Amino acid sequence: MGAACEYGWVPIDFTPDLGQILMCDFENDGFIRPEMQKVRHCVVVSPRYRRHTGCCLLVPLSTVAPDIIEPYHYRIPCGTYSCLSAASDSWAKGDMLTHAAFSRLDRPLENGRHSRIILRAEDLVAVRKAALCAIGFPDLAQHL
Repeated sequence: MGAACEYGWVPIDFTPDLGQILMCDFENDGFIRPEMQKVRHCVVVSPRYRRHTGCCLLVPLSTVAPDIIEPYHYRIPCGTYSCLSAASDSWAKGDMLTHAAFSRLDRPLENGRHSRIILRAEDLVAVRKAALCAIGFPDLAQHL
């Protein structure tokens, strides 16, 4: 798993919560540019299903700001969450909405330990709105 091995990858064995920040390994298994690449933070946007499906929906995060900010982008200011960059803003890229198997996911590190970090309610709503805009449902975004 390349960088994931260096990180000390521990795939999740639980259904993640809505709004949970996870790490996703986009390095392997056939991702092609301009698809997401490398290991990066992401936000779970699927609900916690009663039955364990083994997959969840994610919006990837990036410290690279979009060239043109669109409704499907959302900026999380640096320093907002301890697992994200303290030096650069993070951008939720709703247009890169994807699903991933739990084996591709891990919890982020906080103070050197795997941690459960959940977005604040207002950030989660904004990330979900970005995902809705990306898939052509901006009118539904106003109802969140």
